[in-house]
Amino acid sequence: MCTTCELMMAQANLGQAPQERGLDEYPPEWKEEFQRLSITIFTLADRFQDQVQIRIWDPHSLQGMLKSIRYGVRRYPTFIVNGHNKLTGWDSGLLEQQIQAAVEIRISAL
Repeated sequence: MCTTCELMMAQANLGQAPQERGLDEYPPEWKEEFQRLSITIFTLADRFQDQVQIRIWDPHSLQGMLKSIRYGVRRYPTFIVNGHNKLTGWDSGLLEQQIQAAVEIRISAL
């Protein structure tokens, strides 16, 4: 299905959301990490709204592999803040601090 159709079906509760479809094929620990990452991303998006741009790169894709090489990423999840601050792991407090600092620097530069 196209993305629009999938989103409409998910909003109408006519099946699993697109991001959850296919998760049953993976081990339980991978599903848990996916849920944790989703929660982290949605929390950051709610908190910072239009002050930040969130990009997610699949390390199995060509772009993801190139980004991993460029930033020296060897473990996941890894978050790159402002193009140079690299955080690996699940410390959401530290991640929020680094994002807040980057937002403040950007605002003060204006």
